[in-house]
Amino acid sequence: MAPVIPFLGDSPEQLRATVSAIAAAGATSVTPLVLHLRPGAREWYLRWLGLHHPHLVPRYERMYADGAYAPTWYQRRITRQVHELADEFGIGPAHRGEARRITPVRTPEEPEPGPTQLTLL
Repeated sequence: MAPVIPFLGDSPEQLRATVSAIAAAGATSVTPLVLHLRPGAREWYLRWLGLHHPHLVPRYERMYADGAYAPTWYQRRITRQVHELADEFGIGPAHRGEARRITPVRTPEEPEPGPTQLTLL
């Protein structure tokens, strides 16, 4: 579930709606990933944020002051919320090293060709 966008896509209602949709789509697990802002993407995103949500720029500058990743406390909060919602919707968190279980899509089998009618002439 990525990216979780701080202050724009991380409200309890938004997380609930997203996890609900993930469960409804048949997922067996969910792992949230909070937005990270590496050089290049960081400048572009902060410029966009300044145009569309200027009141959030100072919050992002503080949140990402130490680097590309949101603080650990924030990442843990989002992870806890998403895992609680996952339990509520009957899906679990993904576990390290756990292989995804993908059920192959079964297509209807082609009917076997029946007898062929021969032409008279």
